[in-house]
Amino acid sequence: MSTSPPALPPYYRVDLTPEAWREVGCVPAKDFQVLQDVMQLLAVEGTPYEQGEGPHSITVAGFEVQYTRDDVARILTLHRVARVLRRPDEAA
Repeated sequence: MSTSPPALPPYYRVDLTPEAWREVGCVPAKDFQVLQDVMQLLAVEGTPYEQGEGPHSITVAGFEVQYTRDDVARILTLHRVARVLRRPDEAA
């Protein structure tokens, strides 16, 4: 008897608006891998924290991401990507 592997969760496609592309282009090289990981997480998770089209905002790994989502088309559109500034009293 063969068993099929569990189905992988359907990914969301992550699109960026021109504004978000400009902001991504300004991300320092050392932070770019972190930003790529954030976008991969959003694609896999589909941002389960927020329901509905949005707009929504989430902070992940030091980046604030503003986005809308289309659950039918499985698309997340990033409208803004900004590095969150640390407050002086926060540990690095």
